[in-house]
Amino acid sequence: MNYALDTLRLLIAHDSQDEAEQLMNTLRNAGRATRAQLALGEDDLVRALKGGAWELMLCRPTFGDGSFESAMAHLNRLGKALPVILLSDDYNAEIVRNAYKAGARAVAPKDDREMLMQCVDRLMEFLRLRKELQHSEITRHEAEKRLSQLMDQSRDAIAYVLDGMHIHANDNYARMFGYDSAEELAGVPIMDMVSASDHDRLKKLLRSRAENASQTNELECRGVHTDNSEFDATFVFSPSTYDGEACTQIVIRAASLDESALQERLHEISQTDQVTGLYSRTWFMDQLDQAVAEAARQGQLAAVLYLRLDGFEQHQSSLGMEGADDVLRAVADWLREHCAGGKLARVDGEDFALLKPVNDLDEAGQLAEELRAGIETLMPEVASRTAHVTASLGLAFAREDARSSQDILTKALKCCNQAQRENNEQGNAIKIHDPMDDVAAGSSEAIALSIRQALEKGSFRLKYQPLMSLEDENEHVFEVFVHMPQKQGDDLAAADFMPTAAEQGLAGKVDRWVVLNAMRAAAAHEQKITLLVNLSGYSLGEPGLAEWLTKAMRAAKLSGEQVIFQFSEGDAVNYLKQAAAFAEAVRKQGCGLSISRFGGGLDPFKLFEHIPATMVKFEGSFTQELSKAESRERFAEIIQQARDSGRRTLVGFVESAAQMQTLWSLGGVDYLQGYYLQAPMDRLETAESVDS
Repeated sequence: MNYALDTLRLLIAHDSQDEAEQLMNTLRNAGRATRAQLALGEDDLVRALKGGAWELMLCRPTFGDGSFESAMAHLNRLGKALPVILLSDDYNAEIVRNAYKAGARAVAPKDDREMLMQCVDRLMEFLRLRKELQHSEITRHEAEKRLSQLMDQSRDAIAYVLDGMHIHANDNYARMFGYDSAEELAGVPIMDMVSASDHDRLKKLLRSRAENASQTNELECRGVHTDNSEFDATFVFSPSTYDGEACTQIVIRAASLDESALQERLHEISQTDQVTGLYSRTWFMDQLDQAVAEAARQGQLAAVLYLRLDGFEQHQSSLGMEGADDVLRAVADWLREHCAGGKLARVDGEDFALLKPVNDLDEAGQLAEELRAGIETLMPEVASRTAHVTASLGLAFAREDARSSQDILTKALKCCNQAQRENNEQGNAIKIHDPMDDVAAGSSEAIALSIRQALEKGSFRLKYQPLMSLEDENEHVFEVFVHMPQKQGDDLAAADFMPTAAEQGLAGKVDRWVVLNAMRAAAAHEQKITLLVNLSGYSLGEPGLAEWLTKAMRAAKLSGEQVIFQFSEGDAVNYLKQAAAFAEAVRKQGCGLSISRFGGGLDPFKLFEHIPATMVKFEGSFTQELSKAESRERFAEIIQQARDSGRRTLVGFVESAAQMQTLWSLGGVDYLQGYYLQAPMDRLETAESVDS
């Protein structure tokens, strides 16, 4: 599982560091997580362009000895596809026209912050779409390479045809028709490969494909060898792409060499779940991909039902693993019988998925209810016992506006999770995804109501993610995260609800709830635990916060050295005086102080002149860019600078062995954290507590 990083990597070419920092504050105040670098001249700009992976650039008409025109020239020379916003002194049609001609993506008056934010938002959306397109193109290209390799290794004769002419073929295809190599076939008409007696049928088939290229057609005919001899063969025509261009794939199996049934059976076995006999998740995703394409092309609505057996762990405990498998087989057999016309698969342990075309949402809802009710009355006999089985179902749809098959299945899964929370966490329920639910759930009114209810009932959820110390393996440090449960949908993370909490004057109450309950958990643990507790900038200025925290520590019987308070670099800048006063107050109690998302500002080390931080947690995008030599070198310099200033260093977002190995080699890192090491947990657990 990965973190969702939304940091904007921003390059600012400006003639004033103070004004550049004001721009940064504007972005931060608007909720845009930003990591920026300032170029005060042309040399600075060139070094930054060569050494970083930037996503957006703000540029003044002149900056030191550089200019907007020279900046665009450097971008072109270095081959950087970096969108640029010109911050202009004046704003008129001529300036805008000339800026666009020079390559700017947007122009904003330098003092119009609202217009600048609109430009940033539009370009961020452009960046998101560009990344999605690049990812799709890379995926397609890799798939085509794998397909080409499989094609060359295939025992079947395979070719690609565009406008009736061969554009590529494998060696088996060439040899079948008497050609020495596949290159000799380039440009040869498909008509030349078929006996004259079959030309009319082939023409009719090709006309049919011209009207609907998505279909698959077969033609049994006589193939023609270069020596004019003929042989029986079956031509299979299907839609495909080659070098990114839509074309027709032809697979020809000579009658004497037809192994299609065997190949098809082997393929089926590879995509079949061995316990239930149903298809696997991989197969199901392929079918869902096709359904998404049909929805976009023809508007065909399809329902995706995600079905999970409730309390399956109890069946495993009471019936044993073999008995639990018998339950799965019984449910699978029943579903197979009652899901005619649908595509059914086992997608996880006790999870099944069904894809079926429907006319409307009501029809899909009725189907889901029939399946739920039917499974409830199934009661299979397993190991001479009657197993009482229920299921929870989540229902989503492949619509015309569907973004991806994975997105649809995720929505169905989330709905299934919600259904399982019904009936006092017993499940046996249905949740149907409604696009309007997303809007309602995300509204500030709904979030504010949820915050008040969570405070009244004490129903926030705390997550604890360990920090791995590179110096002392016996040190137990955990960062504390807060989530807010939702009646519908997954929990909201702090970033999703704390801005609303601040607007409603509730941020301080939430922070206090988190601190109090995390301290109680740490105090109750048998091992000595150190907490890294996040505070929002909204509550830093609340009078009496530091005094209250001191009393909370005493009540929990925790020493100051067991608590590290943390707020972000952006909050430290925006609430500098309050942060400095708070830092001084908790320092007197022996507490540590950490600055998170560190390194995103233009000169983050200036904060140490005001805030006596004892630790820094670096901006997560640094970890993402470890594979790039220039970024890695810059990160190493920042880490060393932080260590030289006497601060401990924490690098988060470690998602792979490669990242971890690189960080080991950089030196200067005190703690590592990330899903590769350990995902956030629902309770405090150390290796010693697990073993005991």
